[in-house]
Amino acid sequence: MKKEETVTVDTGLVNKKTPSMSCSRILNTMVLFGFMVNYMLRVNFTIAIVDMVPQKQNVSIEQQNTNFSIPALNNTNSSLNLTLSKSPGEIKFNWSEYEQNIILGSFFWGYVLTELPGGRMAEMIGARPVFGYSMLLASMVTLLTPMAAKIGYYCIIFCRVFLGFTLGVTWPAILPIAANWIPPNERSKFMANMMASTLGAAITLPICGILISAWGWESVFYITGIVGIAWCVMWFNLVFETPAEHPRISEYERNYIETQIAKQSSPGTKPNSLPWVKILTSLPVWAI
Repeated sequence: MKKEETVTVDTGLVNKKTPSMSCSRILNTMVLFGFMVNYMLRVNFTIAIVDMVPQKQNVSIEQQNTNFSIPALNNTNSSLNLTLSKSPGEIKFNWSEYEQNIILGSFFWGYVLTELPGGRMAEMIGARPVFGYSMLLASMVTLLTPMAAKIGYYCIIFCRVFLGFTLGVTWPAILPIAANWIPPNERSKFMANMMASTLGAAITLPICGILISAWGWESVFYITGIVGIAWCVMWFNLVFETPAEHPRISEYERNYIETQIAKQSSPGTKPNSLPWVKILTSLPVWAI
């Protein structure tokens, strides 16, 4: 009587549990905070400009540092000594309301230029460097914003345009890395994390008010810029382009991600070419 032999095949997917803080969860967390920082860098100027521009020119009769001699209306030799009051240690900018609107709106001049090519850049170069370096450049520009404002009106406009140019690629650039890391049945959660990042704007507004009250408007750009750079350091150390490139991912998690993604893809098929002419000539597209 022959003895039956039982062969056990270990697929690496049985009787193993995902670590409590897996690499995919770290990616989700970094994307969530990344877009919070993204919103923080774009809205900080909206609050800071309130303190950058004097709301009222207060005129006092007391003599302080600067005296202005204004001839009297009766064409006599008498004059009045008037002084514009100014808070010590703070620099204000006499931007008109029109100039303020141009500065605030100039962000979108650069933003609209990189939204479309951002996704293609991420596919060609990689989502990790495109997203990470765009955030790094945006953080550095934020740190330089106070100096640009002191240099001149057109310099601050250039900084705002460049900030929009760098942040415009972030939304489309994150999608290729989601395709590499997130199984199809979990991508709705990933997209929800991206949408929840608007909390960054809600948190930034009151924090900027506190910073302005404590240290002045310049601190808004220094603090938010440093936070952005700190996030970039964590991004390049914790996030990688694909599970295969991650040096610290477990074998189980890597096999699980690759298996789940492979189930949804059809091998040997190429994606259809995009009808760019129809897209660019579509009125609904231009309306959006």
